[in-house]
Amino acid sequence: MFSGILIYLAFSRVDTAAVFKELIQVPLWFVVLMAIYYFGATFLGAFRWISLLFDKPTFRQVWDFTKASYIGAFYGMFLPMGMAGDLFKWVPLKKKYKEIKNARMWSSILLDRIIGFTAFILVAFISSLIGLKMGIEFPVYLIYVFALLFLGTVSFYVLVYSFDLVSLISKVPLLKRLVPLVDLLKKENKKRVFKCLVIALVTEFAWFTPIWFISLVIGAGMSLVSIYIVLPVVTLVLLLPISIAGFGAREQLFLLFFVQMGLNPEKILAVSTLHGVFMIINSLVGGIFTLF
Repeated sequence: MFSGILIYLAFSRVDTAAVFKELIQVPLWFVVLMAIYYFGATFLGAFRWISLLFDKPTFRQVWDFTKASYIGAFYGMFLPMGMAGDLFKWVPLKKKYKEIKNARMWSSILLDRIIGFTAFILVAFISSLIGLKMGIEFPVYLIYVFALLFLGTVSFYVLVYSFDLVSLISKVPLLKRLVPLVDLLKKENKKRVFKCLVIALVTEFAWFTPIWFISLVIGAGMSLVSIYIVLPVVTLVLLLPISIAGFGAREQLFLLFFVQMGLNPEKILAVSTLHGVFMIINSLVGGIFTLF
């Protein structure tokens, strides 16, 4: 409902006919290439996740986790928060990987999110500072939010690697369920976690870069630097449960930030809409895996 209101407000600010004209002119070959690109990004994300469980995962194992990631993305389309899809993506792996206990599987999903969030906050904090220097009008409170989240993530890792948390939380009944998660973060797994953090940093840019490709095809004039600066802010807002699959909120934010740079609002809205469509197409692959 709220997504629909936000979409209506976004399109009411522009020439809707001009936006759709831009969309129907996108060549088919570009749609195919973008579908392949998004598959590659999803595969990379699955490799990061499985690397928390296996030292040297095989291609078949990564493929299994890729399918599970797609299924999670499919269900995430219908929930206010995309991350809610994580509730489903472990299900198809239970029977095939019986050697991995449910608690460890859940912990790997949660840790993968923590590592991804760490990479995101690092990129977002640096991007917001660069954007501030470049004169992009960020809401001041967002800078403080990124700074606090950055300090929070740093404090989290300092705490994990400075104390024997497994022994500490084992003594607290309410926290015992977190033992498998902390176990994955133990000092002997530090290299594995660092490897996944590097992959997460690459993945962050891998998900932002398609906006630039779409901009080039539509002729919106969005620079790669401006995209890397603005998208972390957009992504942070989209983490809030205010829209379905980000539709509406993403369009409003794109208009807010990129129009102030002197870019054409119809083309900016076309870029945002097409990006959303590509994300839906990518997630629908999970629907196919769910059926079969």
